[in-house]
Amino acid sequence: MKRSTWIGGTVFLVLLLGAAAWFLAISPAFVAAAEVREETVQTEERNEILHLQVATLAADFAKLDQHKAELASMRVQVPTSAELADMLRQVDQVATTHGVTVTSLSPGVPVTVVPPASAAAPPPPADETEGSTDEEAEQSADADETAPAPEAVAPVAVAVPAGMVAIPLSITVLGTYDATIAFVDDLQNALPRLVLVTDFTGTAQKEATESAGKPATAPGDQELVVSAFTYVLPDPWAAAPDAEPAPAALPATVPGKNPLVPVLGQ
Repeated sequence: MKRSTWIGGTVFLVLLLGAAAWFLAISPAFVAAAEVREETVQTEERNEILHLQVATLAADFAKLDQHKAELASMRVQVPTSAELADMLRQVDQVATTHGVTVTSLSPGVPVTVVPPASAAAPPPPADETEGSTDEEAEQSADADETAPAPEAVAPVAVAVPAGMVAIPLSITVLGTYDATIAFVDDLQNALPRLVLVTDFTGTAQKEATESAGKPATAPGDQELVVSAFTYVLPDPWAAAPDAEPAPAALPATVPGKNPLVPVLGQ
């Protein structure tokens, strides 16, 4: 056999072994290494995100006492229960401060707080062509054709916590004009509890002596009837009350047997 044949066979065998090594060992190793590098990059990215989350949680935990104080302050303004007795005491303190007498205070039935209606587009302007001449009407029509149409006002979304309720209040006070007005101002702005005054009506008083639970009045005094709301937001994480145990089942009766008659032999 010629030497060139041996050389060619050897070269072919070497190429065959190289191709087999590439497809069976080297190429899979490269693919596996690429996958490992990709997984490493993804793991590093996840670790960075976790580090940021841990840092954020650590910062929040450092302010935990501050958040608790803010929550406690908010719960004073909007408690988790009606607490009407405390509310009445606060109103009475404001009345005493301003020297007015609370003659009536009655809470109403709580109502669910709903967001206010969305802002609507402004109404079109009134037709100004009425009563004008034909020429002025034509000029106005031409101007309307060239003027751009007004843009609609986008609705405004107002978030209301789920379960929030408003308790209507009707408060009647009697005193001087300045004192009753100051009472209304402090009722909405100075109370620890959040109160929204929606309406009030004043009635002038004449000189009268104390009677029927009302103090003596002088000319210029007024009786002020105030309509307001106070708010309650129940705690959604409050523990539910323990369920009452189910009543014990009565023993079953045996058909045809009177339980009051003793069994013979017993």
